[in-house]
Amino acid sequence: MRRVRTFLTNLAWCIACLPGWLRFLVAIRSPRRTQERLLRTLLRRHRDTAFGRGHGFGGLQTPAEFAARVPLAEYADFAPAVAAIRRGEPSSLTAEPVLRLQPTSGSTGAAKLIPYTASLRREYQAAVQAWIAWLYLAHPRLFLGRQYWSISPNTPVAGAESVTPGAVPVGFADDTEYLGGLERVLARQLLAVSPEIRRVTDRETFEHLTLLFLLRARDLRLISVWHASFLTLLLEAMPRHLPALAAELRSGRIDPALALTSDLRERLQAHFGPAPARADEVVSIAGDAGRGMFRRLWPELAVISCWTDGRASPWVERLREWFPDVCIQGKGLLATEGVVSIPTGCGRFRVGAVRSHFFEFIDLATEEVRFLWELELGRDYSVVLTTGGGLWRYRLHDVVRVTGFCQRTPCFAFQGKDNAVSDVVGEKLDERHAAEALRVAESRTGLHPAFAMLAPVVEGARCGYALFLELAEGEAASRVAEFSAVVEEELCRNYHYAHARQLGQLAAVEVRQVRGDAMAAYRAAWVARGMKAGDIKPVALRPETFWADLFGRADRAG
Repeated sequence: MRRVRTFLTNLAWCIACLPGWLRFLVAIRSPRRTQERLLRTLLRRHRDTAFGRGHGFGGLQTPAEFAARVPLAEYADFAPAVAAIRRGEPSSLTAEPVLRLQPTSGSTGAAKLIPYTASLRREYQAAVQAWIAWLYLAHPRLFLGRQYWSISPNTPVAGAESVTPGAVPVGFADDTEYLGGLERVLARQLLAVSPEIRRVTDRETFEHLTLLFLLRARDLRLISVWHASFLTLLLEAMPRHLPALAAELRSGRIDPALALTSDLRERLQAHFGPAPARADEVVSIAGDAGRGMFRRLWPELAVISCWTDGRASPWVERLREWFPDVCIQGKGLLATEGVVSIPTGCGRFRVGAVRSHFFEFIDLATEEVRFLWELELGRDYSVVLTTGGGLWRYRLHDVVRVTGFCQRTPCFAFQGKDNAVSDVVGEKLDERHAAEALRVAESRTGLHPAFAMLAPVVEGARCGYALFLELAEGEAASRVAEFSAVVEEELCRNYHYAHARQLGQLAAVEVRQVRGDAMAAYRAAWVARGMKAGDIKPVALRPETFWADLFGRADRAG
């Protein structure tokens, strides 16, 4: 009976998303017409706002006129309007009320509050519906099981309230809030992990409970997380939790030693019951631990959806080793501010979210602004968004490369941030360049570290960059010096970095090998600073100088 109910719920969710998917398929055939129509709708709807009147929306008809009249913007340009919304004043940016302010939790930059309106929700839905329908149609086995969508611990972003002084809610209860009403109800019925877990703020307790609910779900078919490292760290923690987890599965009672309020314990317990047969199976599989242990724990798993671009490859490869016959679907580029791309069914391509927002792109080679339908294969662009949430020509600072076309709409791969710059002595080293340096070093030396990140180190009179490395199992330490030399050579292609090296302002890159789990330490550092664990992803460059202290066990090498 439960299997039939699960099938019907999955089927209903797929059917609810099909109209959006079909409209998306039509739209990607005519990206220019779709985008021009979307912009005209935005201009007409918001022409009588303070922002619309100030920029003459009533007289604008074409994308070129819009680009000429409205300047490119940073978050600071909208900060006064957001501050007014926080105080409870009507939005000067949109013609509709702001439903809530959503904090960003990205891997770079300070926290920002993004206005979230009904229009912005519909824009998200236009992309998510197409993604979900494509997922079901490409992987029909998903109809027969439950799903895990990462819900990070509810760690508050530093300085953010749950409700502003003007009674505007801050943040979503969970990730399903991005869905429409019916889809949200259906998705919550399919979740293997109780949504109540979002209220757990202690990392160890969150980890334990997530594993508990996942182990109980033998019919798990889909795992969706943001960064693969979130999942690998979670699964690697299983052995130390296993005795308690097996006992809880057998008894159906959540461990009384866990630090939970009575109310939260009661809510979580309502979603949990005894599963003695599953407990015996888990103990048997764990007792014969090996490379295939995780696959045997979830034999019906069909898809893992996670971030595969940027510096994610070491963790993605680990997942492929653990789940060799499971589809690893690369996620599209989704930010708090908007959706840039969604994966096709197999995840090979991430096509532009043509129906969601009005897009512009800054060509990094020429600094010219291009529209979506003008992009060229193989070129790198910085994304600019105009959304129904009131962000007008907003520079997202995400850099994407055009990797192909789906019908006539570009497909993208994320390359890095164009505003993640480290500038200690005027070297102006950016994250994209650092990522390319690491990529070239990996290609030339054949060394593929489990973790690699550059960060400035200032120690007395010495100033330079440390390359924090954790070698993957079996990697030859003898190649570390060669790896470092290639990174230094590539960084010197940056004129300002090379000039600082020639003047003696910067020392050569120094390798510091991290003993222990570097990604776990990196993740813990950002969680302690208020970021959600599920949103944290490694990058090639961090501008902060505290990493040398944080990776205190790092040994100098090379």
